[in-house]
Amino acid sequence: MKTLYNSLKPEYIDMIEAQSNEYPASVRSIKKSLTNNCLWSHLTISQVRDFMAFANTSSSEVSYMDWAFGKRFLQCED
Repeated sequence: MKTLYNSLKPEYIDMIEAQSNEYPASVRSIKKSLTNNCLWSHLTISQVRDFMAFANTSSSEVSYMDWAFGKRFLQCED
């Protein structure tokens, strides 16, 4: 099964990776939570919030589907 990190849209991977030199511990934590989970619903609210902060996404910009299922951030599988 594909991990959440492998399912991220490339632009979000790039945003996270771009901050790894400045915030190595935070980026490691985000990557760990995404690589250890295959379902968005298994992330904690804190993990989603941290991911969104490093993905330059405000909580006011996301819909329920983005919060609950990661629709905005994950690649769709056809």
